[in-house]
Amino acid sequence: MSSSLNGNSNEQALLLKVKKGDEHAFEQIFKSYYPHLVLFAQKYLGDRDSSESLVQEVFISMWEKRRELDIRSLKGFLVVSVRNRCTNELKHQKVVRDYEKADNISQQIEWPQYTETIYINRINQVIDELPAQRQRIFRMSRMDGLKYREIAEKLNISPKTVEAQMGKALKYLRDRLQPLKQQLLSIFL
Repeated sequence: MSSSLNGNSNEQALLLKVKKGDEHAFEQIFKSYYPHLVLFAQKYLGDRDSSESLVQEVFISMWEKRRELDIRSLKGFLVVSVRNRCTNELKHQKVVRDYEKADNISQQIEWPQYTETIYINRINQVIDELPAQRQRIFRMSRMDGLKYREIAEKLNISPKTVEAQMGKALKYLRDRLQPLKQQLLSIFL
């Protein structure tokens, strides 16, 4: 990944300006690295739109935390940041897929009425255990059918926050409902 920033001293000078809030210096860094980082992210995610969004979030985070950051190698910092976010995104996607697969399987099984009622009651209890904001996001997504972006707009938070909260909610549900799932499967096997 090459950059049009010439040499480490120019890079450090730009970083110092960014730390002081110089938007022009930040824009130079963004324009220099953005295309390469999107291609890098796309190798992980396989999706251009997601890659662009993820790289933009890295830059937004960099700008928001500019005063606290101590960056020795800009390229290294950006590549590691993008790689870490890609890894987290892939983990999140796997959680969502696993949940949806488990949900599809449970819909295909013909449960006796009382078992279904027990299962639904337990799910509702576990959902009620979630922290208030996470519970609200979960219900808006799964019960009201809203997309992450719609939830973000209604709650005045970022779509990534919605996505992160959903990932945590789904993991919590999966962990808390696993014993019940095992119990129900043992009844039918």
